[in-house]
Amino acid sequence: MPHLHFMMDAYGVVEEHSNNVMAIYEQLNYVADKLSLEPVMPPFLVPYYYCDDAEDGGISAFIICRGGHITIHTFPYRSCYFVDIISDNFFSATAAESVFRHQLYASRIQSELIDRRVIYSQTPESVDRNNDFGPHYMIEVNDREMTMEWIFQWLDNVAEKINMLPITRPYVVYDSKENPTYISGVLVVAQSHIAVHYNIQEKKALIDIFSCAF
Repeated sequence: MPHLHFMMDAYGVVEEHSNNVMAIYEQLNYVADKLSLEPVMPPFLVPYYYCDDAEDGGISAFIICRGGHITIHTFPYRSCYFVDIISDNFFSATAAESVFRHQLYASRIQSELIDRRVIYSQTPESVDRNNDFGPHYMIEVNDREMTMEWIFQWLDNVAEKINMLPITRPYVVYDSKENPTYISGVLVVAQSHIAVHYNIQEKKALIDIFSCAF
């Protein structure tokens, strides 16, 4: 099962960098290669500039790797971006932060690496729901048969049920053509995402809901 979860919040970012589709595309490929995270597809990018508040506009992008993903959500007009990496392979949090700094420099970075086999973090009571960005919600589902069709339909319907705004249809893939071990699905919502990574043999899924709002 995916168990390492790296989260990075970057502030003081140069607008032209975080607003550059090619730079974001190359960055995801670069990170996957440097961290040896076995991508199973090219990066998928969604420029999002038709939101109600112009400051919420930016680029959402992801690359599905074996048993996990790398996502980045940029807010050029807020001078920030957010990174999320989930993997069942070991990787260094220091290396992850370093490779993002290499191309998308930020004056201030906060990062955290969590072993999801050990701890599930809770939203702190001190959070400012009016001004802070929303939380990550992680849930592990055990002993449940899931197919590509089931994951697609679940992702296609869940966002609106929890007051999130989908801006794509779900993207669902096997990790390989022959003898796949994972089915992974990602739905891009307004500047965040919902992801499912299902271990076929173990019948276990890790579901990741990342929201900019509570």
